[in-house]
Amino acid sequence: MMGFFVLGLLYAITVVGTVSSLARTNENQYPLDSDKVLDADDSGHGRSRFRCDLPHPLDPSADGLASSQDLFAGRDALETLVERHQPLVKIPSICYDDLGDFDEDERWEPFNNVSKVLEETYPTVYKYATVETVNRFGLVYTISGSDESLAPILLTAHQDVVPVEEETLDRWEHPPFDAVYDKHDGYLWGRGASDDKSAITALMSAMESLLSQDKYEPSRTVIFAFGFDEECSGPRGAGQIGKFLEDRYGENGIAVILDEGGAGLQTLGDTLYALPAVYEKGYLDVWFDLDVVGGHSSTPTPHTAIGIMSEIVVNLESNPFRAEIPRNGPVHQALVCLARYSPDALPELTEYIYHDNLRGAARILAEASRETQYFIQTSQAVTVIAGGEKINSLPEFVRLGVNHRYAPQDSVGGIQYRIVDLIEPVIRKYGLDLRAFEGDEDYDKYLAAQGTSREEKARSRWEPRYDGTLVLEVRKKSYITPQSPTQGRVWDIFGGTVRHTFADQARHVVIAPGAMTGNTDTRHYLRLSDHIYRWSPGSLKSFGNIHTINERLLMSEHVNMAKFYYDFIRNFDQADL
Repeated sequence: MMGFFVLGLLYAITVVGTVSSLARTNENQYPLDSDKVLDADDSGHGRSRFRCDLPHPLDPSADGLASSQDLFAGRDALETLVERHQPLVKIPSICYDDLGDFDEDERWEPFNNVSKVLEETYPTVYKYATVETVNRFGLVYTISGSDESLAPILLTAHQDVVPVEEETLDRWEHPPFDAVYDKHDGYLWGRGASDDKSAITALMSAMESLLSQDKYEPSRTVIFAFGFDEECSGPRGAGQIGKFLEDRYGENGIAVILDEGGAGLQTLGDTLYALPAVYEKGYLDVWFDLDVVGGHSSTPTPHTAIGIMSEIVVNLESNPFRAEIPRNGPVHQALVCLARYSPDALPELTEYIYHDNLRGAARILAEASRETQYFIQTSQAVTVIAGGEKINSLPEFVRLGVNHRYAPQDSVGGIQYRIVDLIEPVIRKYGLDLRAFEGDEDYDKYLAAQGTSREEKARSRWEPRYDGTLVLEVRKKSYITPQSPTQGRVWDIFGGTVRHTFADQARHVVIAPGAMTGNTDTRHYLRLSDHIYRWSPGSLKSFGNIHTINERLLMSEHVNMAKFYYDFIRNFDQADL
């Protein structure tokens, strides 16, 4: 799935037009005034030393292989990608949340065709790579390098797509699994055309081109891993592939991992921004189960279970989380890059960043759009509520579900404690017995850090009048992922490759880190490497319609994706890591 840092912001302030006289250069960059940047704001905040100094463009031509700019140039290269991509997009490899066992649920059947199509389409890859299947449908391709002392690189994608709602079919320009290519607008239309089969086709095309050249004799092992249930959190696909790879290469045995995500490519004036995500926000589902005395609707209690739960919802939604930009974190770094290379795009934001006023910058992002707001703020969404069976009966049970995607300034235990604090007036008002997060280590640790305990909080309870019990429970959670480095050799090779491959797209090419509000398959690969980057090398033209009607991929951008992966593999093969 795609996450978008500065996406709504950049999109809103981008003036659509053509950048003329594009040159393959990264000179004449806007100089960041160091005196201004070191000024602290009057709130007493600390000072940032981050300058957004960019890695040099990294040309892989020393290996003697064909240039990506030549190899993937012209109409023939584009049409080849179209022909390779269409049969893959035609496969309705849909991940449903309620999929059963492989042998019992016929909805798994389309996944059998993915490997068949790939084998037919990329004969050279299948000739030279070691192809392994993990847990029925997971695909792992290994192109072995000659130097076993070099840690491999891992590039990942996923075969599955989200469902297409039957009610929306008449709103699609072309049927979602026909993979129609329109030569007039340059788009290939279909579910999964972008998310994430575009990465599979681009990766396999890049490797097909590499292995077709006699001079390609890799020193470093290259691994492709294609999961098959990323849209359903990935437990059967990447979850099993991650264990498979860890058994083979060990913890931190991979040099770098590149997956989908980030905010892709965004153009502001004469600057092209590449915005990879270097961490994913945490995930937390909290369920509220309320049991109260029932009865006939002709003699109701003053407030029914639905009314009581509604008060809880009001208390939660009336208290949103705080927007905050952690100092020197990825979001702060990206804003420094924006202020340095596009200072006139948002002058007020530039001024705040120059003067290190992160409170002011956070306010601008929070007010700009929901997308930018929730990159720096924990989201809280009431998504499920159910209760009541009959119009003339008082409901005895009501369930509420609240989803959180939490930012680095918050934690699981802190959110749990906050929930208890916010709903306590309702608990007290109706004399409910509260059973909060029983057996949950995160909550217990947070209570201990606050100098309190369950027992002490329990003593403040009272005799119930509604014979009601409210149970709070976490049923699904994942922690904020570690932040991958945004400096050092690996980052410089990654960024240098971006700046080389896309150098002809704008006068300046700037790589800046960001975050993801959603999750990718990388959640299952965290033990394999400290360097995990989530970035899909395309713009909103290709990734603006994922998960909705008329998903489509601009094939000219798809060509650039293949170029980038081709150069990425070559540069890391030559790298001294």
